[in-house]
Amino acid sequence: MRPQTGKPKLATNEYTKEIEFLKQQKVIAYGGDPSNLPQIFQKNPAFLVLDELQAELFNARCHDTGETVSIERAKIFKEEFNKINSKKFPDVLNLYSMRLGVTTLIALANQKPGQTTINLADNTLGDYAVHAIKTLLGNSQIKNLNLASNMISHIGLGQIIDDLCKNQTLKSLDLGVLEGSIRKNALGFEGAKHIAQLLLSNKKIETLKLQDNVITTAGGEFIGQALKTNQSIKHLKIAENDLKIAGIETILLNGQNLESLDLSKNSIRPTMKFQDYLMNNRTLKRLNLEFNDLGPKGVEFLAYGIVQQQSGLVSLNLRGNQIRDEGLQVLSSAIYESESLSELDISLNDITPDGIRYLADVLPNSQIKILNLSKNLLGDESMIMLCNNRIMEKLDVSSSRVADQGFMTFLTFIGESTNFTHLKANDNYISEKVEKLILEIVEKNQVIIDLQVTGNRLSLCCLNRIQKILLRNQKILEEKEPSKIRTEIYRLKYEQKKIQIAKDKLSQQEKEIMQIEDKKQQVIVEMERIKQQEQAKRAGLQERITDLLNQIEKKKKNIEDKQADFERSKQLKQQELETQRNDYQIVYQKRKELEQEFERLQKELDNQEQKFKDEQQKLEEGIAEKKIKGEEIEKQTAQLRDELMKLQKQQFEQNNQAEKEQQIQQQQQIIAEEKVDNEKQQQEQQDQNIEKVKPKKSTKKGKKKK
Repeated sequence: MRPQTGKPKLATNEYTKEIEFLKQQKVIAYGGDPSNLPQIFQKNPAFLVLDELQAELFNARCHDTGETVSIERAKIFKEEFNKINSKKFPDVLNLYSMRLGVTTLIALANQKPGQTTINLADNTLGDYAVHAIKTLLGNSQIKNLNLASNMISHIGLGQIIDDLCKNQTLKSLDLGVLEGSIRKNALGFEGAKHIAQLLLSNKKIETLKLQDNVITTAGGEFIGQALKTNQSIKHLKIAENDLKIAGIETILLNGQNLESLDLSKNSIRPTMKFQDYLMNNRTLKRLNLEFNDLGPKGVEFLAYGIVQQQSGLVSLNLRGNQIRDEGLQVLSSAIYESESLSELDISLNDITPDGIRYLADVLPNSQIKILNLSKNLLGDESMIMLCNNRIMEKLDVSSSRVADQGFMTFLTFIGESTNFTHLKANDNYISEKVEKLILEIVEKNQVIIDLQVTGNRLSLCCLNRIQKILLRNQKILEEKEPSKIRTEIYRLKYEQKKIQIAKDKLSQQEKEIMQIEDKKQQVIVEMERIKQQEQAKRAGLQERITDLLNQIEKKKKNIEDKQADFERSKQLKQQELETQRNDYQIVYQKRKELEQEFERLQKELDNQEQKFKDEQQKLEEGIAEKKIKGEEIEKQTAQLRDELMKLQKQQFEQNNQAEKEQQIQQQQQIIAEEKVDNEKQQQEQQDQNIEKVKPKKSTKKGKKKK
């Protein structure tokens, strides 16, 4: 992407005058001849604000970011550049956090910078810029190179590892993370292999920073094994890489030449036995173990190692390790016995006044000058106990529940001290009631140059007054420097006299050397005689060597015969392997066919399952419909049943009525029949009576008829 050239809409006289003035200055700077001006200044007038290196970098950055080239942006770039670069350090080129890309790094490499320290941290270089890094290494004599937070992976590192291995000027390489940056490198396990290759090949590099690169335990073991043969590496920062105990043990075991080691945030457990590695280390001076999980048990192993260490540890960082009062009790005994430990950080460890009591007992007889106790549960009692140390120079008790009494007691104590220079007590319970006392004590003290009490209840006026007093003390300290220089001059003159005396002794020693040379000649003659004797012995040894060589030849023949037997057996085994391989191919083919058949059957099964699901769904839908119809039929049946019941009741009532009527008719009929019978019986009786009365008349009539 080409940078867009920004020109003012109205070319005012002021703008043209400024451009002409800048151009004249550049011409004068390059010998007064306009033809001597570099080509970059002829591209755009905005580049005249910058020097040649700045102009090339600004132009390239505009290509990378797509920014518009303008004189205002050029001025902003110059301010950013000058803010992080100082003329006091001409050998240092700082370009960190300047949004530089691949094109910018190519422009930097083409400029062949003469600085020995180049800081490119927190940019967007990535793996695509490694070729430019390779060119930069070849075009300059860089001793310190910072590539932290540039999104470089093991692939990018692998492309420049050969150049790094061959480089004989590089002393320091930073591939870690810049504090506060959101970008990271990601070397990983493969990147750890490249780092191991670098340590095996490059014997000049002294400082290596690899924090937060996901190296893991296996990568830590690779690097640790490479440290075994590297005698030049002095400073190693491999924090936040999840090395665990196995990776750290390998580094501690083989890094016997390290002077400083940072193992923070690596999941170190309390079972880590530091004493096995520290007692044999004669070089380690600074050890950082912050934010692990040592606990009281891990500190116990560490304390024993500190006591047994031969080199003498100077600085120890145990921040955020949950050592508590029990761990500090064990550590205090090691502090008492150590003759070298002068810096100690035990902040954020849940330490109470009970633990500080053990520390306060040993501090007056220790070498501790810098102590960090911040973010613990100290309170005023702990501050009062710490007032008996006369050699301490710096103390940090921020966020430690310190109130007026403890702070004022300690401040009064350091007011009488001639060594104490730095005190941090931020974020505590110091109130405005003691402002006057604080100002009085600080006003009298001309030694303290750093007193931080922000985050308390003190007024802004008090804080500003404290800062003015501290600035006064700093000026007093700076004024004392010339007197130190005069003292140094007197010391050098005294040293000069001593050198003259040494020269006189040297001349006398030269005479003695001449005498020794004479004796040397005599010794040479004696050596010649001894040499002849040795030659005679050598001849005898040569004969013995020839006999041994003959024996070796015989053994070699035996070995060759065995090798031939081995080759024959190897061929037989290979033939068997071929047959087995063919059998395997047949089995594999059958297996493949079975797998295909299985896949076909699986597909059919899937289809059948799909059909079954479809039919099941249809049946469920039909059942649902029939269920609905059944419910309707049941409703109709219930209605019909109710109507039937009504009809049955009506029919029953009708039947009862008909039966009653029939019974009545039957009764009436029976009565009528009985009546008829009665009438018949009466009629028959009447007839019988009549027949009894008239039998004679009938006979007379019969006779008359005859």
